Amino acid sequence: MPSFLTRKRIAAVATVVVVLGGAVAAAGARSDRSPSYRTATAGLESVDQELHVVGSVEPVSQATVAFPVAGTVATVDVSVGQEVTVGSQLATLDVDDLEVSRHEKQAALDQAELVLQLALDGEDVSSLTGGGGSPSGGFGRSAAAGGDAELKAAQQAVLDAQSAVDDATAAAGLAYDNAVSVCSASTVQDAVDDGTTSTTAAVDDSAACLAALQAVLDAQADVTAAQQQLTEAVDALNALLDQMAEEAGTTTTTTPSTPSTPSDPSTGSTGSSGGTGSSGLPSGSSGSTGSTGSSSGAPSGSASGTSSSPSAEDLISYQKAVDAAEDEVAVAQQAIDQATIVSPIAGRVASVNLAVGDDVDAASSTANIVVVGDGGYEVTTQVSVKDLPDIELGQPATVTPDGGDAAVEGEVVRIGVTPDTSGTSATYAVTIGLTGDTSEMGNGSTASVVIVTSAAEKALAVPTSAVTVDGDRATVQVVTDGKAEETTVETGAIGSTWTEITDGLEEGDEVVLADLDEPLPGSATDTSSNGTQSGGSTVAFPGGGGGFPGGGSGGFRPPGN
Repeated sequence: MPSFLTRKRIAAVATVVVVLGGAVAAAGARSDRSPSYRTATAGLESVDQELHVVGSVEPVSQATVAFPVAGTVATVDVSVGQEVTVGSQLATLDVDDLEVSRHEKQAALDQAELVLQLALDGEDVSSLTGGGGSPSGGFGRSAAAGGDAELKAAQQAVLDAQSAVDDATAAAGLAYDNAVSVCSASTVQDAVDDGTTSTTAAVDDSAACLAALQAVLDAQADVTAAQQQLTEAVDALNALLDQMAEEAGTTTTTTPSTPSTPSDPSTGSTGSSGGTGSSGLPSGSSGSTGSTGSSSGAPSGSASGTSSSPSAEDLISYQKAVDAAEDEVAVAQQAIDQATIVSPIAGRVASVNLAVGDDVDAASSTANIVVVGDGGYEVTTQVSVKDLPDIELGQPATVTPDGGDAAVEGEVVRIGVTPDTSGTSATYAVTIGLTGDTSEMGNGSTASVVIVTSAAEKALAVPTSAVTVDGDRATVQVVTDGKAEETTVETGAIGSTWTEITDGLEEGDEVVLADLDEPLPGSATDTSSNGTQSGGSTVAFPGGGGGFPGGGSGGFRPPGN
């Protein structure tokens, strides 16, 4: 089965490439066999899964490389005077203690997933959530009963929608921080009447700034759409619970208890993830603010033997706890991956200030290896915790400086494990070592960075828009003898156009991209918008710069505000 993060990425990418997928399908349509479907054929394709970010160009002629995590030095792989290239391994740590930490984080994730599953099964989970979180809104029969397929689907819709909100909010926070970084680089000095100077942010028309602003607008639209989908899912579940309560002949309403709040993996503090209102819905969303489901029967294990369905608000909280625990596992795994340090530049080892068996601190100023080069540049960028699991040392990357027309080749040489919380959301620094021509680069300039996080050559693939996610399943519709049948698949690399299929399909299978008998959505049903949302604020930059060029409005509320 596809991993949790992979399933979410399919859903996000599929939304973006519906139009593109339609174009691909037009070329591969088989109208003679299935006139009611627009299809494409599963075939061998090269698939690159890419992460697009904005980076800052920095000069580098000497690199002092230390371990980003504390531990005991296991190997030292270079000596003074040795020539190294970008990505050459310098030293490693013993990972035993780091493995213990990751196992602890995994145990916390397992616990969060257990709470969620028990709640879906109608169990009382108050003993697992510190006294809160007992099911509410129940309808007096088992939530796991075979006849409750409609309920299960409604519950899963809420969980999927909350995960989408978490992902969209993290992506929007990163886009906002990128825009601030890029557009604030254009500042002007204005003389004032008293002869002093003040610095104000000037949002100019540079390609990088405009692209960053558009990314904020796109991210805002994704947040708005995700919040709207969550609101609709909550309303649908609450309506279904009310209906089931009426069918059971009960009238007593209950107020959902408040489950324990998950911790923020980036700060260690407690608080709601992604910015939520009192209802458990994200800030700025509208819709149900409390469960009105009815309750009859006691929780599972009571004398009555009945169990209750958790309310939508309970499910939101449980899913947020799972998402937060997954982020903590990702950070712990990244710490293990960073037990190996590599050279960010090509050059000569000038000094080795550590030895096998040494206990070193994280980011030590003394326990390090110094590499001296002929001069050049490296690029530092930021990624969100949601993208952190996809980043690995050695992954290929291309960097295109703002105003340049040629991409420079490079690779990932350093990944931070300590979050930067100076912006609107916690992000992690990633450094790209450059192996190509850097003559067009300038100190402090911005650049577009593309990191290939997964790749497959001549892999069985289908258009990304053909893949559908429903809870734990990734599926496609396979056309056989003119009829479409849902088929579960496993996925590998996920690109903007193609998604690798590792199991479930064979070359030559026809998959559905569109049902031509279904009407296209109209503008009245399109929830994506660049306008403001309830409680939103305009994007403003340091120094008082306001809004977007041309008077565009920005309703994105940075996470945590």
